[in-house]
Amino acid sequence: MSTSDYLPANNLFILIGVFVIVLVAFLWFLRKPQNRHPMEGPKGEALDEKRAQENAQGVTDVPPTRR
Repeated sequence: MSTSDYLPANNLFILIGVFVIVLVAFLWFLRKPQNRHPMEGPKGEALDEKRAQENAQGVTDVPPTRR
């Protein structure tokens, strides 16, 4: 294998390897509950449900200046 064949293959291998490492690190980071969005889960779903009920009754949580 000559240098002109080796460099592109090596660059592609390194690029794919770094992408896989970053993906695994990101998924491992999101595994912990304290790293997730605070409104994700039952608390956020309850708030969405409450807002949907209020909006159905004509009450919105939008400030009056934006109506």
